[in-house]
Amino acid sequence: MPLPSLRWSETWRVLVYTVAIALAFIVLGRVEMALFSALGAGDSLARGGVGHEDAALARQAEDVAVQSRAALAQVPGHRAVAFRLGYDLGFASAFIGSYAMSPPGIRAKARAIGERHLALARQLAESLGIAGVAELAVRNPAEYATLNQRFESDESGVAAQIERRLSPAHRHLYLLGALVGGEASTVESSGGELTQPPVTPIRRHATLAGVAPELYLPLATAPRGQTPAQVLARYRTALDALSADLAARDSGEAPESASASASAVPR
Repeated sequence: MPLPSLRWSETWRVLVYTVAIALAFIVLGRVEMALFSALGAGDSLARGGVGHEDAALARQAEDVAVQSRAALAQVPGHRAVAFRLGYDLGFASAFIGSYAMSPPGIRAKARAIGERHLALARQLAESLGIAGVAELAVRNPAEYATLNQRFESDESGVAAQIERRLSPAHRHLYLLGALVGGEASTVESSGGELTQPPVTPIRRHATLAGVAPELYLPLATAPRGQTPAQVLARYRTALDALSADLAARDSGEAPESASASASAVPR
């Protein structure tokens, strides 16, 4: 089966032609992050923590580098596949779940949109020999509010399969994708009105996966002083840039960046 395109144009096309649906309820568990953003704390967390936290993260990155070097040196390196698989599962889970408390008609429309992302995720998973790919079910607000933690705890077992098939770095790319996909669901469905990225886990998984700060920072920091349209364009541009970088490294065309070398994570 041919692999689906890893470009984001498919995602934008899906969303442009869907019926606009009002958000079913306010995203739970983001009040604290909103306060952090207002104080500028989110930006500083995304760029780096306190000294001992940075040192611990650097040591973990070195361990991941050693364990993943052989897998990432292959061509193709499957970086983009792992990230996009996580992205589409994260998007579908958050989008479908955000309408779990809505009337049946709205839930059906949300499910139709989510299923398009799930179809892409299943094709990617099949190419890697990964089974059991489905969205994380949401039956109540608490399950929706903890989606990020549920992905990180590997409720579905997909992350563990990716690590066994590929490497620890690919697992972190998958989890990075799931976090970014969940945030993209909020950004897209609100038309850029809402954005509160999970700063700390994005930074952690990006660093452990060898993603340069200039690529993950736009996805880990909430923009200020921008119109919703600008926020939406900024987010899509950042996704395109990260996707292109991963694809280039998969093909062996992109050199290792200075920031990646500094973190000792293989690219």
